[in-house]
Amino acid sequence: MLDPRRLLTLRAVVRAGSMTSAAAELGYTPSAVSQQVAALERETGTPLLVRHARGVLPTEAGALLVEHAEVVAGRLARAAEEVGDLTALRAGRLRLASFASAGARLLPGAIGAFRRRHPAVRLSLELAEPDECPDRLRDGDLDLAITFGYVPGPAPDTDGLTATFLFDDAVNVALPAGHPALEDTLVASDEIDVSTLRDAAWIRDAGSLCREQLVDMCATAGYVPNIAFDSDDFPMVSGLVESGVGVALVPDLAVHQMGRRVVLRRLRPRVVRRIEALTLPNPAPATAAMLDVLRSRRAA
Repeated sequence: MLDPRRLLTLRAVVRAGSMTSAAAELGYTPSAVSQQVAALERETGTPLLVRHARGVLPTEAGALLVEHAEVVAGRLARAAEEVGDLTALRAGRLRLASFASAGARLLPGAIGAFRRRHPAVRLSLELAEPDECPDRLRDGDLDLAITFGYVPGPAPDTDGLTATFLFDDAVNVALPAGHPALEDTLVASDEIDVSTLRDAAWIRDAGSLCREQLVDMCATAGYVPNIAFDSDDFPMVSGLVESGVGVALVPDLAVHQMGRRVVLRRLRPRVVRRIEALTLPNPAPATAAMLDVLRSRRAA
């Protein structure tokens, strides 16, 4: 394969008409330019320049290579321009994924702010469970994922990824009015001890991390939860709770989807979902810009 740097040097010599003028244009010494052309002649096995008193002219082979060098120079210039557009966010793409409640509450505003700042970047968003996202980021299918892990409790595997903390999303227990646990003495402090729910029928979130967290939480309190229903649709969860068939864990991000007859209490011990943005290390400019938007909205 021909060395593109030598091709571009030959192009500069032919355009300038002499080794000395080309050297001044390229910032090389005349000797270095001469060596580059001589090396290209050895690569091709044919003379490329005809030297005369006032400079140089290309041979037929030299002129042919200069034509190709023009194409190479044009492509390199275009590549530099496109990379500049990506860096300046005048182009590019950003592929986002999020779990449902963050997708509904957190991302619409963040995406709107990003779009106003960087309208030329192509955005896409899809729903994905937190434990799906790390592998998809590592495989290059996503650029940024909003995920969560429970504290205490299970969390996605983030090995090799960068996790940016966004906020802690407190977890509540949703109960129907008149539930026996509401008679607990901790009601005055708006807390219900997990141990008082050992006889409750649970409406469990269908996500794998949520399933693990409920089992772990109840095991710490000394019992196995009675799972009556599985649903990751919070309006359905609200209806089931209101009808009195069970209790459910509802994070603050989903509280707005609960009906007026659902009673919400904090848990004791406290449980939170730690909301994070996962990216690859050294993210691309568009990804870094979205992280800035998310951080600014967290601060606000």
